[in-house]
Amino acid sequence: MDVKPINRKSIYQDIVLQIRAMIERGELTPGDKLPPERRLAEMFSVSRNTVREAIKALAQKDILESRQGAGTFVRVADADSFAEAFAGSIVRSQPRLKDIFEVRKLVEPEIAALAARNASPSDITWMENVISEQEEAAQAGKMTSELDQLFHEILAEASGNSVMRIMIGALHDEFVESRISVLQSKDRQQRSLEAHKAIVDAIKGGHIMQAEKAMREHLEEVERIVFADK
Repeated sequence: MDVKPINRKSIYQDIVLQIRAMIERGELTPGDKLPPERRLAEMFSVSRNTVREAIKALAQKDILESRQGAGTFVRVADADSFAEAFAGSIVRSQPRLKDIFEVRKLVEPEIAALAARNASPSDITWMENVISEQEEAAQAGKMTSELDQLFHEILAEASGNSVMRIMIGALHDEFVESRISVLQSKDRQQRSLEAHKAIVDAIKGGHIMQAEKAMREHLEEVERIVFADK
């Protein structure tokens, strides 16, 4: 596993973020067993208690599952089959990019509004950590599309609606190509970061209408960029 040094200000959240990123990249797949706590603690250079905190947080999100006497596994949820079927139907129908944007503009502003109502402090910290990772990657001249996708999926989780999370995960799998196009320059990466920060600020303040508006404006800007490149 490819792990990074841990930010001491938010240790367990950084571990959560890295494990989630491993799952997103396919390095860990549903049913996989994680290394023992002792080994994870050595890999991340943290205490076993910190590893337990991270595992507990991921288990609460239904991402990991601890089985007594067996270890910790990447969760295989019933929702996975729904997500696969949903994503498969999108692939089979071969929708136009415009159709994807129309769905996103219908769904994601509402997700942001729900997150402003339901996000926990740990959800907000998680979003802020992703934005920090995104900023560091952009400054280093790296692509930020994976972190952009992760931000939107965390936002869907923070909404408190599990079906929203599944839908966004499936839609984003089909949206990788356009995301790479949008985030291909430093200027565009910076604009995306500013939009994400505005969304999180609204969520952090519990401003439902402001969060919805910030997300809608973000999607409209992304859509303009995508179709300007066509």
